[in-house]
Amino acid sequence: MLELQSALFFSESSSIVKLPTHVISEVEIDEEEQIWFVIPKPVQHIDAFDKEIPAKLDFFKKGMDFFVKVTGTAYIITDREEIDYHPTLSAEMKERMKGERVIAMKVRMQDVELVDNSPKPTRNWFQASRSQLSSWFF
Repeated sequence: MLELQSALFFSESSSIVKLPTHVISEVEIDEEEQIWFVIPKPVQHIDAFDKEIPAKLDFFKKGMDFFVKVTGTAYIITDREEIDYHPTLSAEMKERMKGERVIAMKVRMQDVELVDNSPKPTRNWFQASRSQLSSWFF
């Protein structure tokens, strides 16, 4: 998943105040297979949002013939100690999460789906009709 580089983060909350969709470009996965990242801090006060949010991440990379869809529960992380003392997060990610203009997020994965997006071979009308005729008679 990490080689796909980018993801779209979607909040699937039914709440009136919900996080907007964001492009995520730097993620880390911890030993519990939770995905950690940051998003820009919303203009609303952070307490206006639910702390647990149904979410979806679509990982992609331009030129690749597949993408990965992850669904799960996203958590807004406001406790700095949870970030500072997390054993497997890199120093760079911990520093990124301390920024004043971002909020830290983690997603506990519940379902992961690989979607094949490769182009299907097309047949011209002559090949298609010849194939149809031969299936009728043979």
